[in-house]
Amino acid sequence: MSSRWLRESRAIPVIAMFGWCAARADESVGGSLDLTSDYLVRGVSRSNQEPAVQADLHVITDRGFLAGLFASSAQLDSRDPHSAELSAFAGLAWPAGADWHMKIVGSYYGYLFGNTGAQYNYAELEIEALYSGWLNLDCIYSPDSPRYVDGRGLRGVAQTSAEAGVHTPWYHHLAASAAAGRSLLGGPGGGGYTYWSAGGTADLAPVSLSVTYVSTSAGAAGLFYGAAAHNQWLATLIWRF
Repeated sequence: MSSRWLRESRAIPVIAMFGWCAARADESVGGSLDLTSDYLVRGVSRSNQEPAVQADLHVITDRGFLAGLFASSAQLDSRDPHSAELSAFAGLAWPAGADWHMKIVGSYYGYLFGNTGAQYNYAELEIEALYSGWLNLDCIYSPDSPRYVDGRGLRGVAQTSAEAGVHTPWYHHLAASAAAGRSLLGGPGGGGYTYWSAGGTADLAPVSLSVTYVSTSAGAAGLFYGAAAHNQWLATLIWRF
């Protein structure tokens, strides 16, 4: 699965991260290389509905500190050439009782090579909780998420999202999952939309393959035009090391 279940093609497995919290293992360094049929974040494409190549490298210490880098090919505007998304993240993960594990992460996303370039850059704060290894709850806030505003061009606006996801136990290297979320965007003409996904993962360590059905409500098309997923299938192949 992806690191955040509704970031359908993002690397860094959240289950492994929370599994570390429970075990209090020694410092761990890892990463991944992956190929996805579309780079979707909260049901919105960042690769112009085209395949994307991605990579991540992260470290998790025995005190719960985590940090890393993530990179993906991207094309946020079909009028721009292909570009690259680079993000750095840092945070803290910890157990909160026998069944709950928590994580708080700050991230900064930067874009290279596009005509609008740094106008897309933004920051994000995420608080995530995992219950008993099967229920995932996520709250995400960005003060300057990029969005086109009619008559004003590209602007940074506040965006708040809440997500929930569930997944089955692993059975012969297979697991199913489903998730849904709601995102609210500020600024002139702002609004909200709902997004959801369902699918399965085959884990043949160190390689996994996920196939996911993704869609969004009508509000997503009004905010993101053709970039919003609508009844779309997504496939992601990940090699972890």
